[in-house]
Amino acid sequence: MLEEFQPVFPIPKQIETKRLTLRQFDKSDAEEYYDLEQEGLRLHLSEFMPGVVNTAPRNAGISEMREKIRTTVDRWDDGTEFRFIIREKNNTPIIGQIAITNAIRNVAQSAFIGYWIGHGHLGQGYATEATAAMLGFAFDVIKLHRISIWISTENVASLRVVEKLGLRFEGTALRALFQGGKWTDTHIFAITTEEWNERQHELQALYL
Repeated sequence: MLEEFQPVFPIPKQIETKRLTLRQFDKSDAEEYYDLEQEGLRLHLSEFMPGVVNTAPRNAGISEMREKIRTTVDRWDDGTEFRFIIREKNNTPIIGQIAITNAIRNVAQSAFIGYWIGHGHLGQGYATEATAAMLGFAFDVIKLHRISIWISTENVASLRVVEKLGLRFEGTALRALFQGGKWTDTHIFAITTEEWNERQHELQALYL
């Protein structure tokens, strides 16, 4: 029965959408990505991420980022995490990241999606477009059965993304995520492959 959840081979390392290119992380991205993340933490992300603004020398932060990227590439190879940088099509700078994380196989066949967009590119629908594409990747490429998105009850921008996608609200978990230096209440949204199959064309229209 679970044979239907075998991933496509080879798993593509780049996804093209209407306006975006999503590409697997590479160690060469460390410096640019580190600077973008630090800017985001200073300006709008610090309340909704476990990371903090780095007070150590920049070179040390970049070195740490290279190690984080090496780990996420290893997790890709293990099939437990698929993390992509986000770029605008035909434009070089990284504008954000999106990932499928904590993939569990066997009887669960499930994972989570997380994302963020750099401060200079907010309000353009990029997170919605990228997340819709990640749903297609999750169900049609790596063949999962269920995707969850956990969002702080205070994260209005991210809640707009799942609202646009029409994902099913499953409830609120109290003090479920450690973000911004504190435990935050978290809204839980989900979609299964059955729901994806019913809404596939509607959701694909958001990114194809």
